[in-house]
Amino acid sequence: MISLNKEGKKDKSSRNAAVGLGGGVEEEFQGALPSHRRMALSSPKEFFRHYTVVLALVVTIIVFGILRPTTFLALSDVKTILTGQSALFALALTLTVALGAGEIDLSVGGVLGFSSVLIAYLSSVKHVSVGLSLLISLVVILVIASINSYLIVKIHVNGLITTLAMGTILDGLSQAVSNSSTIGNIPSSILKIMQGRFLGVGLPFWYAMIVGVIIWYVLHHMQSGRFLYFTGEGREAARLAGIRVDRIRTTSLFVSAVGAWFAGFILVGQTGAAQAGTGDPYLLPAYAATFLGAATIKPGRFNPVGTFVAVLLLAVGTTGLQLFGLTDWVTNVFDGAILIVAIGLATLVGR
Repeated sequence: MISLNKEGKKDKSSRNAAVGLGGGVEEEFQGALPSHRRMALSSPKEFFRHYTVVLALVVTIIVFGILRPTTFLALSDVKTILTGQSALFALALTLTVALGAGEIDLSVGGVLGFSSVLIAYLSSVKHVSVGLSLLISLVVILVIASINSYLIVKIHVNGLITTLAMGTILDGLSQAVSNSSTIGNIPSSILKIMQGRFLGVGLPFWYAMIVGVIIWYVLHHMQSGRFLYFTGEGREAARLAGIRVDRIRTTSLFVSAVGAWFAGFILVGQTGAAQAGTGDPYLLPAYAATFLGAATIKPGRFNPVGTFVAVLLLAVGTTGLQLFGLTDWVTNVFDGAILIVAIGLATLVGR
C-alpha cells in the first residue's frame, strides 16, 4: 500500500517500495550486476540457466557441422543464413519491445504482408516514387497501430482478439490490393538498397542489427526501458509508482507495427516481388524466437540479445534439417515445437 502524508501526497519511501516490486527492477538497471548475482553465475546451475539457449545453438552447429561438414560449415552458408533471416531479425527484435511491455501483438504477420504488398503496389503498379511509396505505407501502418492501441489501451478490448482480427483484416486487404496475384517489377532502387552486401552479408542484416542495438540500449541503459519492463511485470504497481503505463503500452505497440513494416520492406527488396500472405509464415518463428530469447541471457525477461540468439538457433536448425533433404513441412513442425519449448522455458525461469 502506498501511504499518504498530511498534504495528501505519496510518501517517498512508499513510492520507492512500489518501484522495488517486480523482481528487483531498480537494482538491475542501476549500475553493475550485484555481487551476489555475479557469484550465482559462477555456479554451473546458474550458468546453464542463463545460457541454455546459447549452448543449444553451439551444440546444434557442432552436430550439423559433423553430419554435413562440406556444406553446413561453409562460410557462404553462414552469410546466406544471416542474410535470409534479416526480416525475421527485424520483426522479432521489435516484437521484443511489445512483449516486454506485456502486450501480445498477433497482427505483425498481417502488417508485414500488407506493407510489402502496399509498397510493391504503389511503386510498381502505380509508379509512385519509392520515397513516397514508403512514406504512404508507413503512415497507413501507423494508423493501424493507432487503432490497435486505442482499442487495447483506451477501451480495454482484449489484445489477443484485437490484434488477431486486425491481422486477418490486413491479410484480406493484401489480397484485394494485389488482386490475389504476385506483384513484380520492383524498382531497382529498392533492390539496390536491400540486395547490396557488406562483408559478404546482405545489407538488410546490418539494418536489423542497427535496430537491435538501439532497442538494446534503450531497454537496458535508459530509464524508459526500465519503466517498460516494470510495466510488463506489473501494470498496477507501475501506475501507482507514477509511471505512464498507457503511454508505454501504446509506444510498444507502435514499435512492433513499425518493425513489421520494416520487415515487409526488407522482404520486398530481397525477393523482388510481393504477394498476399507472405507475412503469415513469420508470425510463429517471431514469437518462438522472442519467448526462447526470454529463457536466455536474462532469464524470465524478454531481451533483444536473447532474441538474436534464438533467431540464430531457429535459422541454424531449419537450415540443417533442409540439408538432409527434408520437406518444407518439417520447418513448421520445428518452429511449432520450439515455440512450445520456449514458452515452457520462459515460464519456468520466470518463476
